[in-house]
Amino acid sequence: MAHQDELQDLPGPPQHLDTASALVEPRAAHALDAAALLAYLRRAVPGLAGAAGPLSVRAFSHGQSNPTYLLETADGTTRLVLRKKPPGRLLASAHAVEREHAVLAALAAMRAVPVPRPLVLCEDASVVGTPFYVMEFAAGRVYTDPRMPGARPAQRAAAYAALADTLAALHAVDPAAVGLSGFGDPGRYCERQVRRWERQYGASAPAPCPRVARLAQWLRANVPAEDAAPPRPTVVHGDFRLDNLVFGPDMGVRAVLDWELATLGNPWADVAYMCLAHRMPRELPSLRLAQPLPEGVPDEAALLARYCGAAGVSPPPPREWAFYLALSLFRLLAILAGVAARAKQGNASSAAAAAISSDDVLAALADAALAIVDAADAADAGGGPQPPSGGRGGGRGPRSLRAPTLGAPSARAADLLQRVDAFVRAHVLPAEAELTAHAAGPDRWSIHPRAEELKALARGAGLWNLWLPADSARGLAHLLPEVPEAERSTLLGAGLSNLDYAHLCCVMGRSVWAPEVFNCSAPDTGNMEVLARYGTPEQQRRWLVPLLRGSIRSCFAMTEKAVASSDATNITASIAREPGGGGYALHGIKWWTSGAMDPRCRVAVFMGKTDPSAAPHLQQSMVLVPMDAPGVTVVRPLLVYGFDDAPHGHAEVHFDGVRVPASNILLGEGRGFEIAQGRLGPGRLHHCMRLIGAGERGLELMAQRALARVAFGRPLAAQGALREKLARLRVELEGARLLVLAAAHALDEVGHKAARGEIAAAKVAAPAVALAVLDAAIQVHGGAGVCEDTPLAHLWAAARTLRIADGPDEVHLATLAKLELGAAAAAAGSGAGGGGGGGGGGGGPSATARAAPRHRM
Repeated sequence: MAHQDELQDLPGPPQHLDTASALVEPRAAHALDAAALLAYLRRAVPGLAGAAGPLSVRAFSHGQSNPTYLLETADGTTRLVLRKKPPGRLLASAHAVEREHAVLAALAAMRAVPVPRPLVLCEDASVVGTPFYVMEFAAGRVYTDPRMPGARPAQRAAAYAALADTLAALHAVDPAAVGLSGFGDPGRYCERQVRRWERQYGASAPAPCPRVARLAQWLRANVPAEDAAPPRPTVVHGDFRLDNLVFGPDMGVRAVLDWELATLGNPWADVAYMCLAHRMPRELPSLRLAQPLPEGVPDEAALLARYCGAAGVSPPPPREWAFYLALSLFRLLAILAGVAARAKQGNASSAAAAAISSDDVLAALADAALAIVDAADAADAGGGPQPPSGGRGGGRGPRSLRAPTLGAPSARAADLLQRVDAFVRAHVLPAEAELTAHAAGPDRWSIHPRAEELKALARGAGLWNLWLPADSARGLAHLLPEVPEAERSTLLGAGLSNLDYAHLCCVMGRSVWAPEVFNCSAPDTGNMEVLARYGTPEQQRRWLVPLLRGSIRSCFAMTEKAVASSDATNITASIAREPGGGGYALHGIKWWTSGAMDPRCRVAVFMGKTDPSAAPHLQQSMVLVPMDAPGVTVVRPLLVYGFDDAPHGHAEVHFDGVRVPASNILLGEGRGFEIAQGRLGPGRLHHCMRLIGAGERGLELMAQRALARVAFGRPLAAQGALREKLARLRVELEGARLLVLAAAHALDEVGHKAARGEIAAAKVAAPAVALAVLDAAIQVHGGAGVCEDTPLAHLWAAARTLRIADGPDEVHLATLAKLELGAAAAAAGSGAGGGGGGGGGGGGPSATARAAPRHRM
């Protein structure tokens, strides 16, 4: 258990409850016989037989349900917590401390969710008047106000991220594995909840409100169909919110409290209750998150997305989400009606009970719930789906979100898109000048501390490894125990499709510094994809885990100076098996090995020939080479139009008799070409996505410059030729965007082999359009466009290389021609193929052509 002195290290003013000091003397109705209790504890709790008396008994000031007390022995060595049923007449299903004890005991044994360890359950009412249980004390902070006043933005962000991640961890617990399979019937959970809270409200309210009756009727009629047999039956907490968590100095969760309503059921009810502060009426100001949100506090959509990312699930449809929110408000309404009834009897556990359960508060909760259900009904009647409340609003958002379009992101990705865009504008773009100056200075081959700070900030915001496809992430779950618990929710990304990630990647492409901030930069993403798809478990543990964590970087050693490396069969580097088969010896000269100059680069994916006598596409293999292996020499950085891209860099690297164990081979001998094709498919598309973002940045800067600069007596924006140029570039950029989105969709639907036509088209179009936009933007900026005062020159140089990197235009055009000719030949029944194309594979129609016939106008 944590000690009280640890709490002194928590930064910020004390705008919260300290679990060790938020105490009051028990009210008369809740006073305990301390002597009788101590005598019982000495008998029942191991280690307390000699506990010093008298026993101090103080009540916690926070909470409106089961009375809760801090027990402390006279010598101060032992502190425990007691939870008991309230005295007086109670509703049959309420205040079940026995169930609380059962779920805490089960979860404490598993340790998947932080809970206080229960020590004893006493059902003998003669000891303190009602049944109770005793558990360990969890020292820390409880934030009773969801706005977290006094906390820093980073603390708020960390607390809400931990809130969502902890709930996802709870819902990942297998009830049978912890002995809770009989804890409740998960089927028809929400249906039962509606009935239960309707009965409880009726029993508590002397004159039921007609609006509450209408709300209950709507809930009964709109229970989601999947509630009958939820696909994810889980342990549900029943009251999961910020003020039921105890936080430690690092903003990690030390304990989840108040398990009185726990059972088995539908997890979305918990998720909606977690988000409920965004929907609270103004009559409950201490429970409400009003706009504008305090910095660091996520909006409802972001909090939902964080949970979904941690749980690996998609959010519910809008109407179902409306149901869960309305049910949560209805449940709170019924609970507070019970609090009001107990207050009138004199049994409420807090003096503030009457204020938070007044008739005005109950009516406001009913109105808030009815507003949600009325909006859902209006949407179904033709108003369109309603977004979650608390959206950021205002400002010019990412282009992809200005209006619905083909290939629009999913609801979860749309929220992530807003967050990534806001992060880039708020953090990355302001840091560009500082990072660029460092990259041009004498220490440019070192890592600027600001870069690592931005990475930590992005990881903390849940914007990490977003490139990792959902199917790959599912296959890497075995790696989660390899990292600290705090990193597990972000290690495997957000479970996005390639189409969803395309939108986010476009935003990252607005700055050459942004991709690394989110751990989404090349060549690491391609190398991680290789390790994820083709690596052994040991290779993944050694290399993939640190890459996913962002603690190391990597390089890809394929291109050779002596041959046309766009044709992988030309590779001359050798991978020779040593006598006895225990390892390989590597020889070769590689260049344009991106990332090799980075001081954090620890591993290279090296491509060479293992069997020159095999069929052309079976000669190559790939191996993992530690960069500190003897014989690896980074010879020099290669400049891109004068840019050395420090500290990342592009290097000439010599491999001279480098020896690696046989276990470093990827997939097997002769599988190198296969790996390269699998790696380059998504990798090429990531480049295209970023190029669209670079084009957006260029077009934005071009328009701003045109409005601000005056030449020959009038603004540049007033000149017709420039206006036409700007408009045509927008048309071209949107066309390229749609090609990229179509390729991403094809990659999701049919894989990289069948989607090669779509990928090739995007790879030809995106660099060309980005270059055209950036060139025009440079022209409008004049001298400023070609110097380091703007990002345009660097963006242009990077875009120009991508007409060569990952296959030159000519290779992709040959692939497209071959597919077109193959499709025409197949349609004509002639069987005649088209001309060959490097790396394109066989003929036949592309994924789009197979999905639906193309009609030309």
